[in-house]
Amino acid sequence: MDAFESYDVDSLVGLLREDVRYSMPPYELWLNQPVEVGKWLRGPGKECDGSRLLRIRANGCPAFASYRSDPDGGHQPFAIQVLELSGGKISAVCNFVDSGVFAEFGLPAHLEA
Repeated sequence: MDAFESYDVDSLVGLLREDVRYSMPPYELWLNQPVEVGKWLRGPGKECDGSRLLRIRANGCPAFASYRSDPDGGHQPFAIQVLELSGGKISAVCNFVDSGVFAEFGLPAHLEA
C-alpha cells in the first residue's frame, strides 16, 4: 500500500513473483513478468501516481480500492485491485476498472485530500 501511494515502482516490482499475472479488465492488458509491470507503471500506468488506496477484501483475497487524484480536489474512485499471494509475494494483480462497484463495497464516493 505504501509503495503504491508513494509510487515507488522499484519497491512495487520487488513485491511481485517472477511469474506474476497483471491484468486490468475491461482493458486488454495482460502482463506476465515484474519487469513488464514496471515498464507499464512507468509508462501508461504513471497516471496512477498520486492515487490513494483503502484496504478491503474481495473474493476472499486482499484487495484495495484505488482512488485517483481529482482535478477538482481530493480523489475519485477508479479501480478495485485484487491481489493473489503465493510464497510471500504477489502472484497476481487484477485491477477491475469499474468505479460503479465501489458502492457495493460500502466505499466512499470521494476521498478528501
